[in-house]
Amino acid sequence: MSAVPGRSPAPEGSPPGIPPAAPRPVLVTRPAGRGEHLVHLLAQAGLHAEHVPLTHLVPTRSAELETARAELAVGVFTHLVVTSRTAAECLADGGATPVPEGTEVVAVGEGTAAALARVGIRATRVADGSGAALVAAMPPAAPGAAVLFPASAAAARTVPEGLRDKGYRVREVEAYRPAPLEAPPAVSAGLPSGRYAAIVLTSPMIARHAAELGVHPSTAIVTIGEPTSAAARTAGLAPACQAAEPSDEALVAAVRAALDAPSATAPDGPSAAPSPSPSALPPKESR
Repeated sequence: MSAVPGRSPAPEGSPPGIPPAAPRPVLVTRPAGRGEHLVHLLAQAGLHAEHVPLTHLVPTRSAELETARAELAVGVFTHLVVTSRTAAECLADGGATPVPEGTEVVAVGEGTAAALARVGIRATRVADGSGAALVAAMPPAAPGAAVLFPASAAAARTVPEGLRDKGYRVREVEAYRPAPLEAPPAVSAGLPSGRYAAIVLTSPMIARHAAELGVHPSTAIVTIGEPTSAAARTAGLAPACQAAEPSDEALVAAVRAALDAPSATAPDGPSAAPSPSPSALPPKESR
């Protein structure tokens, strides 16, 4: 009989009829309001997951952002480029953000395009989910092309620098910033001791925070994209699998792949030291 992913086997020599230990959960670390759908999809895939945010997202309310909104409304920018649903929501800030008909609205992927639609902004160009793909999809800048790029204070440099290389004038405006959250005792004690079968990391800050807590060698590390994978490696963690694209569906597939890998084993005992192992990362860059 094949082992159930994330389940600890019964001790060798156990009497017949003794069931194996309960499955270890998958730890979802996305900010509050951003992890419920992923937990639901993991449950549909037969995996128990716990959503414990390690960061929260703080909207920026600044004169600079208000000025950018006003300039967007009167056509100062030829392009609005949005790379997260949080940026879309913060740009609207609970109200309507008029975008002139001649302004091209570029979303990094379908999820961000849907978030823009919910705040009344229609994306006219949708990339396939990564910052690199967004830059590749943009033509060389026409004379006077100006981009408004509202984003996280911790956003990767891929999009603004890539667009500048193509000749665009890019105005970067902070729309929100991530801030770390203190992990509850069950996580701060359980993560380094092997309570979790896998941990899902969805930003460089979350990866660094998880590394500070310590991750047991038996816990598979799953990342949303290359910037997060790079941050995890720099912090001393070895990603087992990287999502093929920054979507919840791709994260579920990556979790399943990591747990189905031959190296995915249950802990023999408590240990606080992470043990790097070779990562199996697809080449595509994600945000």
